Amino acid sequence: MIHSFSCKNFCSFNDLVEVSFAVNDKAPDNNGYFRTPAGVRLSKAETIIGPNASGKTNLLKVIPFLKWLIVDSFNVNPMAPIPVQPFKFGDSKNKPTELSVVFEMDSEIYLYEFSLNNLKILAEKLKIKSKSKERLTYKTIFTRIWDDKNNRYSFDGHNFSVPKNFENLLRSNASVIALASRLNHKLSQNISQYWQRIETNVNESGWIGNSLLPKPDTRLLETLDFYSDNGEIKKKAEKLLSRFDLGLEAFDIKKEKRENNLTINVQVVHSIDGQKFYLPIQYESAGTMQLFILLKSILRALESGGIVIWDEFDTSLHPEMVSVLYDLFVNSETNPNNAQLLFSTHSLSILSNLDKYQVVFTEKDAKGKSESWRLDEVTGVRPDDNYYSKYMAGTYGATPKIN
Repeated sequence: MIHSFSCKNFCSFNDLVEVSFAVNDKAPDNNGYFRTPAGVRLSKAETIIGPNASGKTNLLKVIPFLKWLIVDSFNVNPMAPIPVQPFKFGDSKNKPTELSVVFEMDSEIYLYEFSLNNLKILAEKLKIKSKSKERLTYKTIFTRIWDDKNNRYSFDGHNFSVPKNFENLLRSNASVIALASRLNHKLSQNISQYWQRIETNVNESGWIGNSLLPKPDTRLLETLDFYSDNGEIKKKAEKLLSRFDLGLEAFDIKKEKRENNLTINVQVVHSIDGQKFYLPIQYESAGTMQLFILLKSILRALESGGIVIWDEFDTSLHPEMVSVLYDLFVNSETNPNNAQLLFSTHSLSILSNLDKYQVVFTEKDAKGKSESWRLDEVTGVRPDDNYYSKYMAGTYGATPKIN
């Protein structure tokens, strides 16, 4: 479970900003929240709302970027730059980016922190929360800090149990966990497997469903390939798709491999007056194809207890569909493993489904800096407020300023 994450000097966020799923006992006692094995109360879902270009996507990028650092950074060329974007205006572009995340795995709470630039990881720390109930403290598992004077890393891993020569294997563009997991280090492998459960449509370039980015159709092909190999999830997707009154009840996938090229043919099954008709998937609407992709990530997360990070959750979807998909996370029957959802949307009707602890706003000031706050941080917000009407009236900020 993700408890919180933060960033500083990251994309459009110059100042420190934190997004937290943690709530206190003042939050409503309903299925939108759960208590973790470590005893912390978390929200199952939060949405990010704000004007275009306010920083919503950039805020969502933090977790996928951390996933890349933790899981995949060792896969790149040792000389490759780190794909991090600092705040571009003013002198911040010459300062390091700072990232942190608090996550829970196997009933233990970890704090993972990075300081880095395009050239190297400057500092990296992994800590574990102590068992003390008197105050919140963390025990350091490892630290590494770049030593400019000696042109090398200073590594302290006395609680990490890695080989003696481990310090000499460190790479400037790869995390300690990414390296150690390849050396069969048990804790690192567990952390890597945990972070592989992040489902997202965001990378360092932004929303990867964006038609302006290269090959948006490959995501659909990958999704259909996944369904063909995972029959149980395919059945669950078909059941949900049939609920949405799209006129379909199933989809038939056939894969052919010719001369190392994989061809996927998909026929969508429609039932009209008791007869079945098969249509190629390209005849389906953009919303239907978006659902194929989105449901794969949602159903995988619900099965594993992972987290879905999704930009433009409402793209090509009716607001009622957005509400139904959100409810999959809130309903304890469909979400027995307490998977989490963090998404951005312009479908503001979703505000009627949310509490003030589940709404995050973003806004950009005149200097190009993005800011973010959770609705419960706004003074005077009542649990029975009509969040939609008050947001549209500008009470909470984060609304478009149109001249």
